[in-house]
Amino acid sequence: MSDDISSQSTDDGSSFLLLDIEQIKKGEIDHQKNKKHSQIKSLLTRIDLFDKKISNNIYELELNIILENIIHMFGRLFNVDIVLIFYISVFIYQSFFNKNYYYIIKPFIHLSLIFILSTILKYIIKRPRPDINKNVKRLYNLRKKEKNFSMPSGDSMQAANFAIIALFYFNASYFGFIVVPFVMFARIFYFCHYFFDTLIGALIGGFVSFGLVFPLRCLNF
Repeated sequence: MSDDISSQSTDDGSSFLLLDIEQIKKGEIDHQKNKKHSQIKSLLTRIDLFDKKISNNIYELELNIILENIIHMFGRLFNVDIVLIFYISVFIYQSFFNKNYYYIIKPFIHLSLIFILSTILKYIIKRPRPDINKNVKRLYNLRKKEKNFSMPSGDSMQAANFAIIALFYFNASYFGFIVVPFVMFARIFYFCHYFFDTLIGALIGGFVSFGLVFPLRCLNF
């Protein structure tokens, strides 16, 4: 019987030892996960601070009346209402004069997909819009029109989309790409976005729009 008790004690000791080892391993795994999470959080914080530092340099700028009116034009150029008016006008023109829907339907597919994608990404990322710096002078308040989230910039996505459309559908060489940095600057200048909102928006818009060109070439309408 003493052997049974001794054996049971040994088994219990082994079980406790195994439990301790498992707990130690689990603790090490949790520690590594927390460390990795902390490193990622620290990196994102540094990126965010760098982004805001660049953006603040633009927020603090003040331009003369002529320059600000030019910048204001780029800041509004790819708002949804302006873009829709443009596409509807082109559609009416093509319908009555050229009867060629190729020049409106394919770009409209680009426009719609980019708009849907930007809306989805904004509500996934949920980055708040920047605060307005009331100490600097602005002739226009574009910021008050923005009610959704900041990342990515939908206007910058549409600007890059426009450049791709102009290049592949209207043979406009690379002229359309000149518009993109001006739109990015304007959206930051009016406190609608941070710098990375516009940069990432332009990159996503450009790549997605470019990816649409070749599949749509198979559609003969």
